Amino acid sequence: MNPLNSQIRAIATEMGVDAVGFVPITMVSDSEIAVYKDWLSHGNHAGMTYLERYMEQRQHPQLLLPEASSVIILAVSYYPPQRQEPSAPKVAKYALGRDYHKVMKRLLLGLAERIHTEVAPHTYRAMVDTAPFLERYWAEQSGIGFIGQHRNLIVPEVGSFLFLGELLTSLRLENDQSPHPSPLSCHDCRRCLKACPTGALTEEGLNAHRCINYLTIEHRGAIPQELSQRFGRRFYGCDTCQDVCPYNHHPRPSSLFTPFPQLLHLERKDLEKLDEMHYARLFYGTAMTRAKLPEMQRNAEIYLSNNPE
Repeated sequence: MNPLNSQIRAIATEMGVDAVGFVPITMVSDSEIAVYKDWLSHGNHAGMTYLERYMEQRQHPQLLLPEASSVIILAVSYYPPQRQEPSAPKVAKYALGRDYHKVMKRLLLGLAERIHTEVAPHTYRAMVDTAPFLERYWAEQSGIGFIGQHRNLIVPEVGSFLFLGELLTSLRLENDQSPHPSPLSCHDCRRCLKACPTGALTEEGLNAHRCINYLTIEHRGAIPQELSQRFGRRFYGCDTCQDVCPYNHHPRPSSLFTPFPQLLHLERKDLEKLDEMHYARLFYGTAMTRAKLPEMQRNAEIYLSNNPE
């Protein structure tokens, strides 16, 4: 094993990272990009037009950092140590605590600086869900896990309730974990496909037009009643496909993300009076501000309609 890998993995683990992978940077294959473009061409990304942009950078990651030789992949569990009450308006687990962009960026920059001072000087770029980088593809290439039928990365010993972060680095690092062989996969399990409340997941992949995560977070404007009436107690996001996944039967609780009390104990009355002041009190500092007040009020109306007193 590359001694640099061992040193970096030890530091990252000490900092609370659940899985660490390393991959030399190469061009993403034409066939992989073709699959991605085909998914886009069928409109499966709905209104997320940003996914269409910067295709050259997605295929050639060195355009994001010309000095890059490798990428370090970090996977961090966000599975909350405490859960919402069964009667609460449901919030996706990833959004219950502090905005993950800020937490993960701080973690990545801290790791990068420690590598610079304790391992070897390097040039780097930290990325958290904002750069045109195919992070699940690269995580799979690193060998830390595989992409499940629910389209999330699964790290077998941790689960799929994960945040991913990446460090492009000028260090030459070796891949010390072979990509998981096909026997370690979903096999013929279709639990997530069967459990999806709106039929957003199929054998062909995800159709964001029907996904509750997309509809309650990214979508602007009205939501078709044919879909909204299936939301049940969901207010923001949806975890159903991951909740039923066998790899999440014993998820590793997060050591870095703690739910905010006002979200753990969210109540119907909070949604009945959701104005600008209550929006700020409830959601400031979380990733939930991705949906603005009009979208949150729309979500609240759907929840109240689906769950009459």
